[in-house]
Amino acid sequence: MPVVCATNLSHASDRSAQVAAAIAARLGEPLWLLGVLDTEHPSPHGPRSRDEALTRLSAEADQLRTPGLAVEMRLLEGPPGTVLAEEELVRNARLLVLSTEGWAPVSAWRRTPVYERVAQQAHVPVLVVRRQGDALADWAQGRRRLQVLVGIDDSRTSAAAVTWLHELRRVGPCDVIAVSVCSPVEERERLGIHTPVHLEVLDPVVRRIEVLDPQVERVLLRELSERVGELPGEGRLELHLEPGFGRPADHLLHVAHARGADLVVVGNHQRGGLARLWHGSVSAGVLRHAEQSVACVPPSQPTAQRSVPPRAVLVPVDFSEASARAISQARSLVRPGGRVHLLHVHRRRPADRAWVMDQYGVVPEPPREQSAVLERLKAFVPHEENATEVHWTLEGVTGDDVARAICQATEREGVDLVCLGTSDAPGHADVFNDSVARALVERCRRPVVVLHA
Repeated sequence: MPVVCATNLSHASDRSAQVAAAIAARLGEPLWLLGVLDTEHPSPHGPRSRDEALTRLSAEADQLRTPGLAVEMRLLEGPPGTVLAEEELVRNARLLVLSTEGWAPVSAWRRTPVYERVAQQAHVPVLVVRRQGDALADWAQGRRRLQVLVGIDDSRTSAAAVTWLHELRRVGPCDVIAVSVCSPVEERERLGIHTPVHLEVLDPVVRRIEVLDPQVERVLLRELSERVGELPGEGRLELHLEPGFGRPADHLLHVAHARGADLVVVGNHQRGGLARLWHGSVSAGVLRHAEQSVACVPPSQPTAQRSVPPRAVLVPVDFSEASARAISQARSLVRPGGRVHLLHVHRRRPADRAWVMDQYGVVPEPPREQSAVLERLKAFVPHEENATEVHWTLEGVTGDDVARAICQATEREGVDLVCLGTSDAPGHADVFNDSVARALVERCRRPVVVLHA
């Protein structure tokens, strides 16, 4: 699969061609130089005729060609965004490289820059080289390390961006800063973290809404570490949480500027039309406003994953026979050395309101009942042979919405699966029934196994 460089045949695009050539040489791939002659909106710095374009393209290819690098060339004519999207070489490329400079300027009728339109339409990784592209060329030629910042969330495009970091490290050593932009309020809501709040005694700095609770921070760092995984190749890896509200692109660029990143890597959802307008686009915001070069990685094609037993299973426990069956099922599903988390949800009663006034999120069991609940949960832990191969953890929480409390626990504990047993016993408000199971299946982001009565 070749490395492709789209050039507008101006001196401003020379740097991107040099970067593409160096990367292709390190990967052992051929380089295709695609000269684009924009016939609708000619660039003031580009060629004026087809003959002049061919002359410039041939001279540039000759300059890049070395004994260890095969360079081919092709001239495309027409609107850059259209001809590049339709070009078969681009569709089958390992990487598409282009510059932000030298293209026709943005007009009142065409507000999206060429490089942004190309990145939005391409189905291969696109490396957009800015004026400070010397760092990329030096890195690809083995003269320095590359400082890379990658934006991470829980989307498929983010996973594709992380996978593409493996490709970068094949070219040369990269120090990676993995950044997750998080809203403290939304994360507390998602995780159901319980913390007493006494606003009158809080330090003024701590009152700021951007502050991450230490318990929330621990969970988010664990999730970020799991999403990045092991990065092969040479270079450091740093995990960074950036609390903030509003556009994630602004926060990513703030960190990139503060940490002196050479390259920003983001996933690209490739939304179009109204969907792009409604949801916004992190990649578009980063592309348009970054000081650094930017790599946009489209979502990868889904592949069949190897089936492995879950490492952690959560079992909601209502102390019924159904819960005992669910625990037994979870024990048989979890892998050796895995974990089963037993969770009891205490439905909050009016009498409980007074002691939780200073709390937000779900809260622990009422103090007078907490130790008793934990003892009852311990009694449900099996003691058969080989039971020690599984780690058991226990938790009791209080909440008005049982399904929501279970969902929050799955996020906090990072489990792979929920195993719920339901009962049809009449007159027991604390027993899980089919309505709880339906609500859990609809709202939980983890797979749910339901053992009906």
